[in-house]
Amino acid sequence: MPGRRLWYLAVLAGCGVFYIAYGEWFSSVALLVVLLLPLLSLGLSLGAIWSFHMEPEGPDWLGLHEGGEVWALGCSAFPMPPFRGKLRLCHCITGQTRRYSDREGLPTAHCGGIRVTVEKGRVCDYLGLFSFPVRSLGQKTILVRPKPLPIGDLPSPERYMAMAWRPKFGGGFGENHELRLYRPGDSLNQIHWKLTAKTGKWMLREPMEPVRGLVLATMNLRGTPEELDRKLGRLLWLGNFLLSKELSFEIRALTGDGLTALPVKTQQDLSKAMDTLLCAPAARAGDIRQQDIRASWHYHIGGEPDET
Repeated sequence: MPGRRLWYLAVLAGCGVFYIAYGEWFSSVALLVVLLLPLLSLGLSLGAIWSFHMEPEGPDWLGLHEGGEVWALGCSAFPMPPFRGKLRLCHCITGQTRRYSDREGLPTAHCGGIRVTVEKGRVCDYLGLFSFPVRSLGQKTILVRPKPLPIGDLPSPERYMAMAWRPKFGGGFGENHELRLYRPGDSLNQIHWKLTAKTGKWMLREPMEPVRGLVLATMNLRGTPEELDRKLGRLLWLGNFLLSKELSFEIRALTGDGLTALPVKTQQDLSKAMDTLLCAPAARAGDIRQQDIRASWHYHIGGEPDET
């Protein structure tokens, strides 16, 4: 914008010298046109300036050590006016901030959420002579997701799961069954014909399913960047492991917002839970293990390099 103002002043000075030196009618017209150009540009730009919106744009997520960049994107209901602004990065977990630089790119050396905001956003008229602060500034969160980190010597969860058995909702196939008398409304497909013929009573073979206790994974969202990488990587691996065993579980993490409980039943739930933790602030004090935890199977995730 300063360069455009200098160019305009140079053109205005040239028209002034031309008017003084020659004094012809077209020199006065040229001077008048140059004098009115800023007002004409401002009038034509008001709609674009009023509807202008500025926000960061870039990838939604990146892997560890994967290169990426962001940029400021302007939107307007009218032809796009000139604009400028700086981008600031804030690591959601640690709270550390710095200004974005194209040369350095996005910090992906450690996992976590990166909140990108626009600061000092300015929008200009079409000639770039007048500058105004942008009324609407957006923000974007970019996730740097961890890599799964295997946990060795993990206690087997299956033997702790079946606390009791209950009739399977909707019937269908079941590994275990219970024999009982037929009740009105039961499906005829579940009748045990051989036993019915032997006893003379209508007997039903009802599929049963286990009533499982709580499967729990806990973590304190705190530590050095390297420890956080290990904790989140182990949590991701553990979640995939439990889902492969067809086990629903719950993640409880102590964060800067307090105790966060995240139930997980599907792979999509696990992804959402991990993204939630990547954007949560770190816990300043406390230990989740000091709380009263009741679960059939419980594993606490630490960040030590030699954890098994």
